[in-house]
Amino acid sequence: MTLYRQLLLTMWLLFVMLFITVYAVQFNATKTYLAAQQETTVINTATALGLALTPYLETGDTLGSESVINAVFDGGFYKKIQLDLLASQVTISREHAAPVQDVPLWFTQLNLFSGAKYDAILTSGWLQLGRLSVEGHAGQAYYQLWQVMSRQAFWFTLCFFGAAVLLAGALRYLFAPLHDIERQAATVTEHLNTSPIPLPKTRELKQLVVAINTMSAKLRVQFKQQADEVERLRRRAFWDPTSELGNRAYFMAQAQSWLSADRPGAVMLVAVDVLSELDQTQGFAARDQMIKQIATLLRQCCQRYGEYALCRISAREFALLIPEYNSEQLLLLGEEINNKICELVAKSEFSLAPTYHQLMAGHELSFVGIAAITERDNASLILTRADNALSQARMADAEKVVIENSGASQCLGRQAWKHVIETALRDDLFSFTRQAVMAVNGHLLHQELHVSIWTPEARYSAGHFLTMVNAFNLGQRLDLHIIKRALQYLSAEPELILAVNLTAYSCSKPVFWQELGVLLAENKEQSARLLLELPESVFLHHKLDVMAPLNALRLAWGLDWGIDHFGRHFDLLSQLLDLRPSYVKLDYGYSARVAEPDYDGAFLAAVCRAAHNMGAQTIATRVESTQQLALLQTLHVDAYQGFVNPPQPLA
Repeated sequence: MTLYRQLLLTMWLLFVMLFITVYAVQFNATKTYLAAQQETTVINTATALGLALTPYLETGDTLGSESVINAVFDGGFYKKIQLDLLASQVTISREHAAPVQDVPLWFTQLNLFSGAKYDAILTSGWLQLGRLSVEGHAGQAYYQLWQVMSRQAFWFTLCFFGAAVLLAGALRYLFAPLHDIERQAATVTEHLNTSPIPLPKTRELKQLVVAINTMSAKLRVQFKQQADEVERLRRRAFWDPTSELGNRAYFMAQAQSWLSADRPGAVMLVAVDVLSELDQTQGFAARDQMIKQIATLLRQCCQRYGEYALCRISAREFALLIPEYNSEQLLLLGEEINNKICELVAKSEFSLAPTYHQLMAGHELSFVGIAAITERDNASLILTRADNALSQARMADAEKVVIENSGASQCLGRQAWKHVIETALRDDLFSFTRQAVMAVNGHLLHQELHVSIWTPEARYSAGHFLTMVNAFNLGQRLDLHIIKRALQYLSAEPELILAVNLTAYSCSKPVFWQELGVLLAENKEQSARLLLELPESVFLHHKLDVMAPLNALRLAWGLDWGIDHFGRHFDLLSQLLDLRPSYVKLDYGYSARVAEPDYDGAFLAAVCRAAHNMGAQTIATRVESTQQLALLQTLHVDAYQGFVNPPQPLA
């Protein structure tokens, strides 16, 4: 119970006790007064009646005596008046036995009044003429007591409720700073951004608010400093400061992660030989400026693919890892890059040695070597094959874009892929498996849903068809279809918690979030056990479009979400405090080499600590051995998934 309620109930109880005490004192005083008044009235009536009866008793006028008694009885409120004539042994009696009017029966049954009674002997000189008995009726006392005390009870009750409301309002006003402190503490606990609390007028609370505001500000600074430090470590290890792209180490890590996911694609090496001449003729400053412009150009070319890796791996070479594997599209992309570099150089402010004709023709400015990914490739081999293609492109009289795809498996064409995906959506040709995400202490956190397409000809994993799903803008249909199936599994298994991966295309579409909200509203009980995993790239390009619906779904249905492939892009770690995911799945490129003898885990440990401080769990992916898991535990990883817990069929 809150302090506000405890104080409010305590003060209400004190008010009740005070009102009851005052009421009881008033009740007893009124009761005593009415009893005394009734007794006085009976005595006075008996005295006056005795004086009036004496003349009639002396003459033996019984009829006159009875008339006097009737007159007195009818003019007052008495229970009984009785006259015993001693000489004639005659008794004159009048009695009133009617119940009390306008008073509840239970009240009269409390026996608060016994009825005053007075006996007197009527004499004439020394002669006793009769015995007179007058007994008052308690009904009048009950009536007066009930009227007085019921009115007092009404006003006491009205005053109590009025005072209670005023007290509640006053306490709520006085406790407002404490509520602000409580909300601030909860906000800090949940690692949210906090704003300073307004200073209250109460001196003690003012000091407390100042302390809370100071602590919150320091925590925000510490979180930001820690994120910046991790970002600095990552940049030092994986960042090329000149181009502001990843370096060779970053490319090798991303290529290893890409290949381990069995995703199709290609590696493209772009050699910009004109940089050497620019360095010799204009100096390194002019060269660095051109490198930045080329990096921007390449980044624009890659953004059409959503998921990609772009790096500068040497002084004049850039490497691209893209999901495209169609030879025609790769050739067109290579030629587009060469042409844009040519235009960039032609429009530059620097004078170069090549003639204008050579400049516009694109000769000796840049070359592109491409290697399509095959099943037997590793990071080093695919880079070697791309380098061989680049060497062929540099040969005299050769094409400036060369594709080396020897041994590459033949994949479906674009239209064939579109037919396969649309058929699968129409006929529900999807197969599902689930893979456990385990905490390092062995506790099951949730299951991740894996999807594949089964056709009579072949089975296609998600890594093979997701590229074409994005290419044909089918991500929204696919995601909603998979979420519907996931909700069916959740309905069948009340203990199951499932995580579903979303495509980048769906996340950027408001219509998708609207349809998802309707779907979750129809499955309220299952919504809290559904987790959404969004690719990291979504938050770089569509952060504002994504955060509003995610926060709304979390507030409405308790829907949690996480970031997949965390660490592929720079600058996102510092935004975790604003994003507030429930967990982040570390990109495989950062955790794949933990078992290597020369691996330095300082960066990965710093990433995990920063994520913890901002309220997110860290999950390592594709853990293949208990040795790798043991090493990851030393780097503050919270959970893991991988081949140590292989996927299981989901019926």
